[in-house]
Amino acid sequence: MRTSSSHTQLNKKYVQLEFAYIQVMGHFRKKTDCMNKDNLIVIKGGSHSDIKKALQQWIELYSNDLETDIKFEFYKTGQENHLIVADKRLNNEKFNFLVNYLRYPEGIEYKISIEGYTTAKKEKLYPENILNKRLLIYISDNDKEYDNVFVTTENNETYKVDFSGKITRLNESKTFKIPDIDFDSLSRPEKITLNKTEINDKKKAKSERSIKKRFNVILIILALLTLINTLSLLVIENSEISTITTYFLCFGTGAWFFADYKMLQINKYYNYCFLIAAVFLCYSLLIKYLEPYNVDLIKFSSPFPLSLIAIQKPLRLIFIRLFKREPIVDRPAPSFLDGIYMMLLFFLTISLLVLLMNNLK
Repeated sequence: MRTSSSHTQLNKKYVQLEFAYIQVMGHFRKKTDCMNKDNLIVIKGGSHSDIKKALQQWIELYSNDLETDIKFEFYKTGQENHLIVADKRLNNEKFNFLVNYLRYPEGIEYKISIEGYTTAKKEKLYPENILNKRLLIYISDNDKEYDNVFVTTENNETYKVDFSGKITRLNESKTFKIPDIDFDSLSRPEKITLNKTEINDKKKAKSERSIKKRFNVILIILALLTLINTLSLLVIENSEISTITTYFLCFGTGAWFFADYKMLQINKYYNYCFLIAAVFLCYSLLIKYLEPYNVDLIKFSSPFPLSLIAIQKPLRLIFIRLFKREPIVDRPAPSFLDGIYMMLLFFLTISLLVLLMNNLK
């Protein structure tokens, strides 16, 4: 009996030890799984649909800077608890941008706490003493700037990383910890990928809606100014007002064409602008004969919109053929090639303008 009782007690102790071992090893395995995974984002608060929408908005916002086949795993870990596993190819800077955007998404109202876990890689973002260390990325409750993230290293050193490139050591106490996540217990994640074709189509449609609205507004303004200018010509005799205002109308129209370069990339609006430029040329010549003040002023300004329109399309098509992309007209020029394009567009327009001016009688 004593021997049987002793065996029973030993068996119980063995079972208890085995159970404790399983618990410890399970907990250790969870920690190891999390340590082996990089670019984790743990979110508490917010609805599933809002967080997914914020993630998709960020992907769309940075689509031109991301790998074509980049993937994000989106887990629902509980009531208003979510986990995002970002692609390992997402660099430190973009990972920080993602954490910040999910905390402050555009057009979405929610209140969440967010922590990102990644490793400092050999990039220009972090100093040497942080490289290859595990990092906890978060947004401080005291943050009032909205364009930075806070970083705690595995050594519990805390920094503020400003998106302008400045990194500041802080005394803020934030303890680094590995999130306690059992990936085996999670349901299958929703995989969110980058579809550049779909995103580009959406951006194109949005851009065209914006161009249409802007075109209609500016066209109404130009029509009203032209009407006022015509009435002033009929009411006020022997005045230079119509000549001067016509000058500004012509150059203002040309400046609009130059600045709104995306509008001219759409054939329909290019044709509309060509027609507007031709109308302004005829109108300014009419002003010149009816109100013969500062004739040279009219001769110089009237062909400007038409000159720019005539140069823009062939020059743009040559650029696309050579470099396989649309030119960008912006200040400062985004690239050397775009800068060359802008200069050629300006100087060739002026050259054609002078040529037309000398032939206008």
